[in-house]
Amino acid sequence: MNAENLSACPACGSNATDGRTRVPDHEYGVEFVATYVRCSACGSETQAPMPEDEQLASFYPATYHSKQADGALVRMRNDVRWKRLASLLDPAGGKGVILDYGCGDGQFLRHVAERDASARLFGYEIGATREIIEQVDGRVTIVRGSVDDLLGALPPCRMITMNHVIEHLPDPVKTLSQLARHLEPGGVFEGQTPAAGSLEHRVFGTRWSGYHAPRHTVVFSPGGLESALERAGLTRPNVIGAFNPAGLALSLASVRHDDAPSVLRREGLPWLVWLGLASGLSLVDKLSGAPAVIDFDAKKAA
Repeated sequence: MNAENLSACPACGSNATDGRTRVPDHEYGVEFVATYVRCSACGSETQAPMPEDEQLASFYPATYHSKQADGALVRMRNDVRWKRLASLLDPAGGKGVILDYGCGDGQFLRHVAERDASARLFGYEIGATREIIEQVDGRVTIVRGSVDDLLGALPPCRMITMNHVIEHLPDPVKTLSQLARHLEPGGVFEGQTPAAGSLEHRVFGTRWSGYHAPRHTVVFSPGGLESALERAGLTRPNVIGAFNPAGLALSLASVRHDDAPSVLRREGLPWLVWLGLASGLSLVDKLSGAPAVIDFDAKKAA
């Protein structure tokens, strides 16, 4: 791929490119304009040059939404997410360990623990130093630190889930490969992510929320995501459209922004209006054949 600091597409491994797009931060006003390179083989888009880890960390303010998630809407999303995860687990396989990679403060894991007392739950969040936190009477274990810190404490997993996390990873196939080795045979890798090339992406362009610039490092196309899962040693990749009106609400609210960094708040009456409008338009997204958000799952060979 003929782009600065990017030798190959992190999704499919191709070295072909056919465009560059500069995208400002439309949500938190970070004074950095990200440049994305499009892979002509799979359609995924990647930041180039890729920011270093320290710079990436600086893109997440204290007000970042995942650090403050709470309320009825969050609980509803957690219920929907847990229902999907449970549907992917083979009842004959027993409970096993579930890892939520990129768990924030662990609110989803606590939600699950309250509904399934037998679930064995681990979470991981990047941190400057190693820390292991026990919650819900020890039924939830959260590891903070490096990926090596996690892998040193992690038992074999029946499921690993990444909810809007894979697009934040500078080297997603490397991370997927490391985690896949900790899946039990037949174990499931699951997640949700924005889809490059979707109808919403084409309509909103640089104001599309799926860029979430500069925090999203790789924005996967459905085909590129399938390639990444297979390159990580996983089998039977499955990618389907998902319902997530918050993404469309952010795109709609960003239309009024210019090409400079700007701030968009996910609170109050204006945000509820955008959410309501986005929910009403979700049928268009579903029927388009090119949904803006996709669920994915794959398995480790038995």
